[in-house]
Amino acid sequence: MKRKMIKVTQLTNEKWMNLFHVVYRNSKDKVCGWIFASRKKDPLKDDKIDAVVIVATVDTSEGRKVVVTREYRAPINDYEYGFPAGLIDGDESLYTAACRELREETGLEVIKTLGMSNRIVSSAGLSDETTRMLFVEAKGEISNEHQEDTEEIETFLYDFNDIRSLLVSDKKVGAKAWGVLYHYVTIGKID
Repeated sequence: MKRKMIKVTQLTNEKWMNLFHVVYRNSKDKVCGWIFASRKKDPLKDDKIDAVVIVATVDTSEGRKVVVTREYRAPINDYEYGFPAGLIDGDESLYTAACRELREETGLEVIKTLGMSNRIVSSAGLSDETTRMLFVEAKGEISNEHQEDTEEIETFLYDFNDIRSLLVSDKKVGAKAWGVLYHYVTIGKID
């Protein structure tokens, strides 16, 4: 039997994200319910990518380094280590959003696109949020002068040893960043 959505009810009315309750019939013909968060107005019909995560490398006199951010996140009441990221505004392209967010959060400028991930689901048990990771080369001076008043972000340029130290520490690392950083440690270089 095919899954069927029976009813979707919006539970909150916030600016950036809302809670929805969905009732559906699963493939075993059982009626189920679930509450989830969504950034979309109509979460079951809107299939747009919500956000971009920017994996930026910078060539320095000490070699290639990766841009890592340390950002305060209210849901965990702590800092999360990860990559610059942000929402895609309106009809903005993924590339335009990545350039804007990298500049706003770090002061750096995209100079070359290296690749892009497929659609990534952030946390399917909690949210329908989807992102793409854009791999880029960047240049410039690190700055927080373009950050919004609500953002608390510190930017670092990490080399291979910094990454290895982060991954064995007790610090909280975002799931999307952890996999890429682990890859760098596994292959022994930042590519």
